Amino acid sequence: MLLKILQRLDRERFEPVVVSLLDEGTTGQQISTLGIRVVCLRMDGPSRIAAAPFVLARLIRRYDFALIQGWMYHGNLLAWMGKFLALSDAPLSFGIRQSLYGLARERVNTRWVIRANAWLSGRAQGCVFNSRFSLETHREFGFRGRNMQVIPNGFDLEAFAPRPREGAVLRANLASGSRHVIGMIARFHPVKGHSDFLKAAVMVLKRFPDAKFLLAGTGVTYENTQLVRWIEELGLGQSVSLLGERSDVAELNSAFDISCLPSLAEAFPNVVGEAMACETPCVVTDVGDCAEIVGNAGRVAHPGDPESLAMSMLGLLESTPSERAALGRAARHRVVDHFDMTFIARRYQEYFSVLTEADETKKEIEQ
Repeated sequence: MLLKILQRLDRERFEPVVVSLLDEGTTGQQISTLGIRVVCLRMDGPSRIAAAPFVLARLIRRYDFALIQGWMYHGNLLAWMGKFLALSDAPLSFGIRQSLYGLARERVNTRWVIRANAWLSGRAQGCVFNSRFSLETHREFGFRGRNMQVIPNGFDLEAFAPRPREGAVLRANLASGSRHVIGMIARFHPVKGHSDFLKAAVMVLKRFPDAKFLLAGTGVTYENTQLVRWIEELGLGQSVSLLGERSDVAELNSAFDISCLPSLAEAFPNVVGEAMACETPCVVTDVGDCAEIVGNAGRVAHPGDPESLAMSMLGLLESTPSERAALGRAARHRVVDHFDMTFIARRYQEYFSVLTEADETKKEIEQ
């Protein structure tokens, strides 16, 4: 999402510098190709973690930034520390990109970082969330301050568009002979609900024995012993294929009759908007902003309820191909109307401008 924003940022108005807590990574390399400097703090050991706030402070003093934008919990905390050590008067904005369902699911260190974020949030000049549900859950936890607002994720409508020809080829290769193909694209993590998806698949197969379930994402491979054991225990056999991490997401979505995200917790999942942009009807669970994203262009199931998930899938599979196609077109129209990346990037620019202009006005008053 950061990359997509930077690709559309008005470079005559903004000159960004990106600071990575770890290494450059694939996304950092892509950002660098835009002519944007990427500074890597490489916080992969105790000494570098201890030094990072001071390195960032030197960077802040050197560039005299007009705005400091944190990006997720650890980035927010480091941004505040660097600003404090640099004695900078630049406005600080926090960026929150997940919902908060309590601290039990978080690592011990992350729990303290989130608590620090909540305590410091009143000292920031702004805080931007990627979903309404995220803002609400963080406010309940104690986040407060000025300029707390929601800017949802956005989607490149050229990169994510129907690919019927490529989708047909993939479908023939991955699900030959199956009239009903259900996909799930998500990294392997307990919160993503892979177990519920597989249990629901068993129920769907009773009605449609030829259905094929294609799972893709980081960790979704046959080397994943937990996932393979679930498949074997449920007797799913050849009805399921594990595809691993994929770069051809638009084509893959075009191969699906339905895209399913059975998560137990979310904020604003990109995979749902990407599938909708490809005119693929979605089944989602009622977590985060998922129901709000799909609107009337998909089906919503209860989280943690495989039977509800299966019923939602069957409701779509039992409709006619033309009915599913109409629902898919409605899904893309919804993304076009509400989540076009060009519009979302413009909202970020307006948000940045409000913070920097307010700071300039404050300085003029003080003078």
